[in-house]
Amino acid sequence: MQGHNDLKRILWKCRRGTRELDLTLGRFVESHYQGLSEQARAEFQSLLEYDDSLLIDWLCHQKKPDVPEIEEIVSRIQGISASGRS
Repeated sequence: MQGHNDLKRILWKCRRGTRELDLTLGRFVESHYQGLSEQARAEFQSLLEYDDSLLIDWLCHQKKPDVPEIEEIVSRIQGISASGRS
């Protein structure tokens, strides 16, 4: 189980400086991160190591990641993000 301090650290890493990324990544962590498998959590944490410009391209459906594990977590975030829009 992810500890409270670990979750706060992940949320801090989601603060990227652009409103879109901050909201998308932060909401994903707050609502879905704890329910992820250890592998999916590792994939998400790897995603956070990428440059903001790539994250925006990937999460806004402009490009696909060339790393299968990253593509999987991006697809998951996109699906949750799209279902949460009104």
